[in-house]
Amino acid sequence: WYAVALLLPAMLALLTGFANMALGAAAPGLAEVTWSGLLAVFAVRLVNPMDGPLGEEPGFRGYAVPLLQARWTPLRSAALLGVVVSLWHLPLVLFGQLSLIGLPTTFAITFLYVWLFNRTGGSVLLTFLFHNSQGTFTVGSFGFSGAEADRAELIYFAVVVLAVLTTVLLDRGAWRAAPASAIDSVLLRSGSDPIHR
Repeated sequence: WYAVALLLPAMLALLTGFANMALGAAAPGLAEVTWSGLLAVFAVRLVNPMDGPLGEEPGFRGYAVPLLQARWTPLRSAALLGVVVSLWHLPLVLFGQLSLIGLPTTFAITFLYVWLFNRTGGSVLLTFLFHNSQGTFTVGSFGFSGAEADRAELIYFAVVVLAVLTTVLLDRGAWRAAPASAIDSVLLRSGSDPIHR
């Protein structure tokens, strides 16, 4: 699961980048990517409280997912959280730091976070590493520009949706019921029985 958390985001970015290059896009930034640069970015993101992983994972996966899963299935919980996470990222669109296609992509990738969280028994650490990896080697690392960059974002959205559909189709059990360790036990002890709708 550590390999999934660390490598799946890079695989999604690589699939996107190479698909875009196959369609004729130039990738000038790829030649400038170095292992030392990637490790430096990864390390800074591990400890930067103003960055996404450290600022978001305790709340979204550490608090919200167990709370949602005490009432609903993982699939419905992921959909509900996906809406919240997308709204959370809306200011980035308004300030030009995220494109509009970034919102449905954010919604879709939330399903992968919930899947990983549940498959690792409710590990926030693994979703934190997934998030950190997702922001370390990105589609932006290819250096696409103009229409090619826009196309890359659409391809990335399609690749993420394909990854989500793969987990839903090939790992159906993971979407029907969350493991006990990934459900809010405080809510259950208070007398609210889980209603998996």
